[in-house]
Formats: sequence, C-alpha cells, structure tokens
Amino acid sequence: MASSSDVAAAQPDDGLSPEDVATIDARARLRLLQLLASRGSTELAAFLIPPAFLALYAHGGSKPIWPLALWWIGMMCFASAMLWMRRRLKREWEVLVTQPDPVPTTAALDGWQRIFSAYAATSGMMWSLLLLCSWQGATYEFRVVVYLVFCGVLASATTFLAPIPAVFWSFATTFYLPMLLAAHWYVPQQGIFMVVLLLLYGMTVARHAFASRRFVRQQHAQERERHALAVQIHHAKVQAENALAEKNWFLSAASHDLRQPLQALGFMLETARMRNRDTGVARALADVQVCTRDLDMMFNDLLDLSRLESGTLELRVQPVPLGMVLLDARRMFAPVAGQQGVELRVRLPRRVDAVVQTDLSLMRQMVFNLVHNALRYTREGAVTLTCRRRQGAWRIQVWDTGIGIAADELDKVFAAHYKASNGERTQDAMGGKASGSARASGLGLAVVARSAQRLGVQYGVQSRLGRGSCFWLQWPADADVGESEFQASMLPVQDAEEAFDAAPVRARLLLLDANELRSAETARLLRGLGLEVRVARSAMHALADLDQHGAPDALLCADQLVDHADVMLALERVLEHAPGVTGALLTNDAALQRRAEDEGYLVFALPLQPRALQAVLTRIGGASGG
Repeated sequence: MASSSDVAAAQPDDGLSPEDVATIDARARLRLLQLLASRGSTELAAFLIPPAFLALYAHGGSKPIWPLALWWIGMMCFASAMLWMRRRLKREWEVLVTQPDPVPTTAALDGWQRIFSAYAATSGMMWSLLLLCSWQGATYEFRVVVYLVFCGVLASATTFLAPIPAVFWSFATTFYLPMLLAAHWYVPQQGIFMVVLLLLYGMTVARHAFASRRFVRQQHAQERERHALAVQIHHAKVQAENALAEKNWFLSAASHDLRQPLQALGFMLETARMRNRDTGVARALADVQVCTRDLDMMFNDLLDLSRLESGTLELRVQPVPLGMVLLDARRMFAPVAGQQGVELRVRLPRRVDAVVQTDLSLMRQMVFNLVHNALRYTREGAVTLTCRRRQGAWRIQVWDTGIGIAADELDKVFAAHYKASNGERTQDAMGGKASGSARASGLGLAVVARSAQRLGVQYGVQSRLGRGSCFWLQWPADADVGESEFQASMLPVQDAEEAFDAAPVRARLLLLDANELRSAETARLLRGLGLEVRVARSAMHALADLDQHGAPDALLCADQLVDHADVMLALERVLEHAPGVTGALLTNDAALQRRAEDEGYLVFALPLQPRALQAVLTRIGGASGG
C-alpha cells in the first residue's frame, strides 16, 4: 500500500527487527484510519449543503428542480451509509482492542483502507453530480456559489484525507477533475478565467496535501526512533540485570569458598593466642587477627552491598535496644582499639530505654562499619559511641579524634569505592605503621548509606580536618521492649562478660560441619577452652554419635553438611533424637540466620566468638561449672 510502503522505504535503518517495524507501521496506519473515521464533517456537509443548494436553486426561479431533489435524496442516502460504515468499523476496532494481540494484520488494514477509498471516490462523484443536475436552468450567481462551495469542500477534505494518499487521490480524482473539466462549460462567461484559477487552486491543494503527508512521515519516523530507544533501553536493562545477578552470584560463591579458610585461620589464630606465652609473638598474632577481622568485614561489606543493590536483602523489622548494639560494637572492636592505643567508649542514656523498630542485622552492620571506619583513621585519643534523643528521635553518633575529612568531600564519603584524598595520609596518622584496620576498601560507608536508605533511616557526617569526625544514624523513637524478646545469641555485652567471668564452663558439644579444616580448628579452639567436642560430617554421622556417646549439652550445626542441602532440616532431624538438647546454627548467611531465629534456634556468626558461646552455655544451663 502507498501509505505504508513509501513510509517504510523513506526511513533509514534504525536497528529495529522486521517484526517491530511491521508492528509500528500497522499501529500507525490504524491510528490514521481511526482519525479519519472520527471526522464527521463529510456526513455533516452531505446533510446540510444539498438542501441549501436546493433552496437557492428554487429561489432563483431555475427549472427543472426535480434533478436537484433527486441529488439531495442521493446525498442523504450516501451520508447515512457513511455513518453506518463508520459505526461498524468502530465496533470492529473495539473488538480488536480486547484481543491478546491488538495489532491488526496487513490484510485487515488493506481491507479497511479500500473501504475508505471506495467511499471517498463515491463521495467525490456524488458531489460532482450537482454540476450535471444543475447544468440547465441555473443562474450565473448559483454557478459561482457552487464552485466556491466546492473549493471549500476540497480544502476540508484535503486536511483530513491527505495523510492517507490512496484515500485522498480517490476523492480528488472523482471530485476535482470533473470540477476542473466542467468549468469552461458550467461558467461560460468566465470559463478560461475559472480554469486558470482552479489549476492554481489545485496546485495549492496538492502542495498542502504533500506537506501534510510529509508531516505524517516525520511523526512516523519519530515514533520509530522512540520505539528503537525503548527497545535499546529494555535490552540494556536486561543485560544490566543479568550482569548484576551474575556478579551477585559470583560474590556469594566466592565469599562462601574464601571465607571458610578465612574462618579456619581465625580459629587457628585464637588457639595460638590462647596457648602462646611469648609477648612478642602475642603482638604479631594480634596484628594478624586484626587483618583477619578486616578481611571478614570486607567480605560482609561486599555481600551486603551486592544484596542491597540487587534488592534481594529481606528486612526483618523488630524492636531493637540501641544500647545492646553499641555495647556489642565495643566488645567487637575493643582489641583493635587497644592495639592502636585508642580508647573505645560508649555513652548511653541513663533513665530512658532507647528502643527502635528496625532490622537488627542491618543495624549492627551499619554501627560496626562506622566504628571500624573511625578506628581506621584515629591514631590517638578516643572513639566514642553515643545514643541521644533529638526531637523525639533516637540518634546514634560515632565520634572520633582522627584526621578528619575535608569539607568539599563530605558529600562523597558514602559513595561506593570512594576514598577521601586525605586517606593517603593514613599511614602518617597511624604513626607510620598502617595496620589492618587502617587499610580502606571504600565499601563500609557505602554499605551504611545503602542500608540506611533501605531502612528509611537518616544518616550524615560532620567533620573538621585535623580535628575528627562524627558519623550519625537517626531512627524515630519507638515503644519499649523487654530483653526477653531477644535471642540468647544477642545478649548485651556486659551480661555476656559477667556470665563468662562467673565460672568456667564444662560442657559436651557435638559439632556438625562438612568442612574438615574449619571443623578441626573450631574443635581445637573449643577444646582449648575446656569443652568436650565431638565432630560429625553429616546428619547420619551425628545420629550414630548420639547412639554411641549419648546426647551432648549443645549441638552446633554449620551451614555445610555432606548429606543435607538444607541444614535446618538436618538440625531438626538430629535434635528429634536428642530431646532437651539446645541447637545452634553457625552461619553468616542473613536469610538462614533469620530462618533459624524464627524457628527458635540460637545463631552464631562466623568466626565463632568463644566468649559468646560460653556465656550462652551458662545462660541456658546446659553446662556445669567446674
């Protein structure tokens, strides 16, 4: 068809597939046909103009009048047929919209266009019949009025028929050509003059028709460009999502494989530190432990950042005491602070319990990252953790007396992989010796920002270069909760230390872990604390151990077993054969941690903290004092 092939041929190669091009062309043609069907000016003119001509013809005393009366009746019938045709096509298009694929076929479009072309040709012939019906008896004034009205009809038709050339030329051929050819005889007094004027008028109309068609082509080309851009954006989005999914999978797999030897290394270092009596070696072991802890935090940052960016991290909102988290951070980083000669202090409100509704795991990670960042850039003085109430909201602040941040970099420090320019002076700030905690990865603060955005928590930083910094997080205040609502694995620090110092623990533990290196070092570490430890590689081995040695005081299950992909099912299966035994899960997987806590199990993050384990064993009454 002329309305589609010429447009397609005029467009450059825009990278669209043939199917996309066909769809765009079909929808464009359908819109033009619908626009044409929505114009009722043709029927309106057919109903109103013929009776006006008949009255003017009769008023001038022209005879005979019956040919014009028949022409009027014919125009009325034609206009009625046009109305019926438009309604039928609109019903067909309404049905088309309800189809699963509302794009019309080329055959259907061609059929509808032929209908409009036929009606356009018929309309032109019906109007031209007026010249024949009024040839005899019409006055000069009537003939001039007829041509003036015909020029108006042609101009109106050109406006809405020109976008579809086949329909426009069908009308122009049967309307304009008879009007041009009959001018010399219909208005004999001004015949030559009328012909010249009609030729000029026809050229103007044709120019307007071509301009309208060119405008439609430009719109069609822009629609193709928009569609091509939308397709490119969609493909780029899919590729980015696939790349992000692959990156997250790689980080998860790599972290799982790399953290197992790292955890085993942590157990080895803890065992060596407990058995060592040489102060020089003790300092070296402490340095290595700091590096190991930094590596573990970097893995946590990488995993958390990837989960936050991909939206796969599920929140578990619950009441959380802020003091518990701050004291836990002090316990976690006290060895690092002591090694650097920095005092790590906690300031809590005395008369008010600071409790907020938040995700405990994300909150701990945010606070830990802020403390870790503060210690990284503080050579002397103190790092202070405070919890204050500000206008009905709870704000956690981490103050340090470190090297500070330049004012022009304050709005950049929360960006991923960003390092402040004064970070190059970290070695000097650390007294010429950059320890493990002084090596920046550029991820910790980015995780804080992403986590805060996910939780709807406000965050920020204030700093003076050379004086120190204050990073803060702010939650809305919430209702008070009791400590009994929390898992035993999340005891406040001072309670855990009191439980640890109260009496040595003697307990029997059964450790389920398929990783030989990690399980061996974990067992060695726990035995060094006076605990009796047996190791099983699978749930079957654990059941056999229960039959042979009886039930232990506690069962520790790592997140890797030989015979079970679902460690929670394995833990439940073993505990069914050991009633009354406390079960605990060893994992860093956030989803697995939430699932275990929801089912009532204790949860320990890796690397395992011996003091926390001893405190829990004392609390649950599963150990006997020695």
